[in-house]
Amino acid sequence: MNDLENLQAPHNFGVCASACCTKRFTCLRYIALQNASLQYPFLPTLTPRKLESMKGKCEYYRPNTPVRYARGFTRVAELLTVRVAGTFRLRLISYFGRKNYYLARKGEYLINPAAQQYIISQAEALGLRLDDYFDEYVERYDW
Repeated sequence: MNDLENLQAPHNFGVCASACCTKRFTCLRYIALQNASLQYPFLPTLTPRKLESMKGKCEYYRPNTPVRYARGFTRVAELLTVRVAGTFRLRLISYFGRKNYYLARKGEYLINPAAQQYIISQAEALGLRLDDYFDEYVERYDW
């Protein structure tokens, strides 16, 4: 995933135009602005006053290193005993919301590292221990 020049950020991703930032060449916000699509002429952008107020300690920095997302956890759902499967499902629906729970379970919604840890902790709390909890993994930028 080294070819950031051909990768388009989501159209609503906040960009940064700070030419003096020392991290600009590794920040997805700056890179996204440099490679912005002509389809969206106006983008959400960090304002100069906000940039100035942070005094070099940017709270919006997004590194251009790919993140390992999980896709699907059908094995976990199938291996839980009937006694605890409902508890697991309700806890995850509370965390993701009903629609995103079902999309994440089927692999249609990517699961970020924090959510992966939550799923693992809930499965383990209910007595399920596995070597791998997810159906597959993909690397994506953390837009």
